[in-house]
Amino acid sequence: MNMRHSWITALAAAPLLALTLLPAGAAPATAIVPASGKVTCPVASGTGGVNPALTHAGGGGGSIKINFHGKLASNCTSAIINPQGDKVIGGTFAGGGYYTHTNANSCANFDGPDVVGLIQVTITWKTTSTPIAPTTIVYKNNLNTNSTPLVLMTLNAPPGTATKTGSFHALGTPVLTQLQTNIPGTCPPSTPPIATFVIVGGKVSV
Repeated sequence: MNMRHSWITALAAAPLLALTLLPAGAAPATAIVPASGKVTCPVASGTGGVNPALTHAGGGGGSIKINFHGKLASNCTSAIINPQGDKVIGGTFAGGGYYTHTNANSCANFDGPDVVGLIQVTITWKTTSTPIAPTTIVYKNNLNTNSTPLVLMTLNAPPGTATKTGSFHALGTPVLTQLQTNIPGTCPPSTPPIATFVIVGGKVSV
């Protein structure tokens, strides 16, 4: 009987023991909510790649795939309506998709008549207080607005087409992803194939 009594006592005490093992001051995680309002952040840094590689002559076919990711600077300008009092102080971004043209991977076409087939960009925000949901933008069939002498990738709507989900998903404000790269706009015939690039600036605005 003593053994049985000890066993029952131990079971009854187990939940209490588990509670005492929780870290001091532990609290449930704050729910991530979709924010409303608008925000603009400078791009601090990043990298990316294209396939097939960019060359002077091109010849890789009718499309060129692209991917990129990087960090946002902390000096953002944000006007968040909800959650009230929250501010964006940076974050990260990642994107990928493809451009189309009859000769999409020539340097001149990438910096010229290539058209955005579809490029998706997801921005994960860093905030001062309440965590907010990422913003995902899908650009589709936009005219290419890259520019020289080093390619400044500009995905913009309007003009152009874009859809947004997550934080800042309401339409009616410009949706901009602009990435300053080290890709030469026109590369001489002797230029080695360019498969990767560095992002040195730009901004996002939603």
